Amino acid sequence: VVSLKTKYQNVEIVEILPKFHSISHISYVKSLSNDESYESLNKELYRTDKQVFLDGDLQSSLYGEVPYHEAMVHPAMMTHPNPKRVAIIGGGEGATLREVLKHNTVEEVVMVDIDEEFINLCRAHIPEWSDCSDLIGSSGGGGVVGGK
Repeated sequence: VVSLKTKYQNVEIVEILPKFHSISHISYVKSLSNDESYESLNKELYRTDKQVFLDGDLQSSLYGEVPYHEAMVHPAMMTHPNPKRVAIIGGGEGATLREVLKHNTVEEVVMVDIDEEFINLCRAHIPEWSDCSDLIGSSGGGGVVGGK
């Protein structure tokens, strides 16, 4: 999808057919058509995986990012009796922010990430990871909070 060197790191966002599914390339291609085939009528069964690599190391994957970010955020949020202000250090993908915002006690979130280029790549290529549109009170799709 994209490969780029930011000021801070090498970033690659790739799209692959998941290995753990028995999806053939032919079935995937059929899912992209509108030919009324089983594959085209059930596109969600044939979606590709997106993976984020930072400096060659797998950082996150579409198939696995939700449980990863849930496990990182919710234990801490549920341990605190009334979390109102949250700081996220890193988190350029926006998924940690998405999970924090699921807690209705939160009034303020500050996310600090050194790599604004990475934040912008995530906004452009993996917006579903920061999508908050299903949250009650949300005004729409995913925004990743960024800044310098």
